[in-house]
Amino acid sequence: MNLFLMNIMVELPYWKHLHSKIRWLAVYCIFIILLGISCSRKSSEIWIHNESSLASSGQFTEDDFRTGFIPCYQVDEYIPDHSREYLVRPRKIRIVYHIMNSEDSLHNFSEKDASGFIWMMEQDAMRYLRENEKMNLPEGNNTPVLPAAISYARMDGDQYSNGYFFHYDDELYFFINKGMHRNNHRLDVIRKYNVGGDSILNIFVMPHHPDSIISTSYHAYSAGIALGNNIKLAGIYENGGQPWMYATLFNHEVGHVLGLRHSWMHNDGCEDTPPHANCFQQSPDPPCNGIISNNMMDYNNSQKAITPCQLGIMHRALSDVSSRQRSFLVKDWCEADTTFTIIITKAEEWKGNKDLVHNIIIEEGGSLTLHCRLAMARDTWIVVKPGGALILKGARLHNDCGETWKGIQIQNEGKKSGLVLYDSQTKVENVRSTVENYVFRK
Repeated sequence: MNLFLMNIMVELPYWKHLHSKIRWLAVYCIFIILLGISCSRKSSEIWIHNESSLASSGQFTEDDFRTGFIPCYQVDEYIPDHSREYLVRPRKIRIVYHIMNSEDSLHNFSEKDASGFIWMMEQDAMRYLRENEKMNLPEGNNTPVLPAAISYARMDGDQYSNGYFFHYDDELYFFINKGMHRNNHRLDVIRKYNVGGDSILNIFVMPHHPDSIISTSYHAYSAGIALGNNIKLAGIYENGGQPWMYATLFNHEVGHVLGLRHSWMHNDGCEDTPPHANCFQQSPDPPCNGIISNNMMDYNNSQKAITPCQLGIMHRALSDVSSRQRSFLVKDWCEADTTFTIIITKAEEWKGNKDLVHNIIIEEGGSLTLHCRLAMARDTWIVVKPGGALILKGARLHNDCGETWKGIQIQNEGKKSGLVLYDSQTKVENVRSTVENYVFRK
């Protein structure tokens, strides 16, 4: 083609009048330009949509699971990082309330008053989780204060009675937390009135038994107990306090449901919850004459502080697809959010289970190492640009909503290519069976 153009140009009259050296210099320049165009680097891409295409497109690397280190269960990997909120998603727990009353309806909130009181208690509980509070202990500590990234989503609609069920049952309405007739741990009321099975957190608001209240040896304090996927709260109605007074009790019991233990004995699995005397409030006499705890999982008059480790434990449970706690969640990680793209420009390593709603781009010079489960929202994708690397060490890439995602695109340009490394434990699931020619735009 280049010789053809040269012949045409030689035949032009204008060219015949030019000095031969100038003429051939011009022709040579045009030839070089055309040659450069014809030899320009070509771009292409390869799609990975299952283990077979991974094996044909990626590079196998040896397994590294012989050390016994299980990165998917390390609490630190689940502590909310609000500079990269997409790595630990804010979670919404689905709840319903059961207001238990006697058949004469004299021992708990009326249907008119209950919804307003409980709504305010719920709002205060979420505010305490959102605002958190600095730990009092140990004295002079520098424990980070992080929003919990957990909230409550009361079920609505006729099927769930807008989140409030009212039951009038003389046999099951009451709560007794001490003595020979103690029933706080019994499941009868739960078996009868639970709705949603294991997919909704059921909260039973119960009064203390009237016969217990009149006894001088029985104290009808606000109390609660977590029973699997259910919570009993008592003493809210008869004590006559404001809604905010019971919001911390509510959060305390939810903490138990999400895997937290009482922290004052230092057996809760967290180094940032120091052991202490578990004083309810400060007093003149030891051991309560100094600074007392304000942690949510202790028995104190505040219960508003949650440590990073405690947050990590709760979010770890909510990110585990095999946990009972995850079934409570509003599934808000199914639809893609294209207003933001995760850009990887340096070496990053993700070790916890994650649910993402964004596309991921691994730029030249960037690398992303995945060790655990990564759920991708519908129609999202991972792009590995030339000079970028995706390293899969026991990772499971999937969609957690019964739908599909687009898979992994490896981009090539000339001799430079994106790189995918994987081991024998890696799984790629729920990608469209037929890969389309998607046009990727940053």
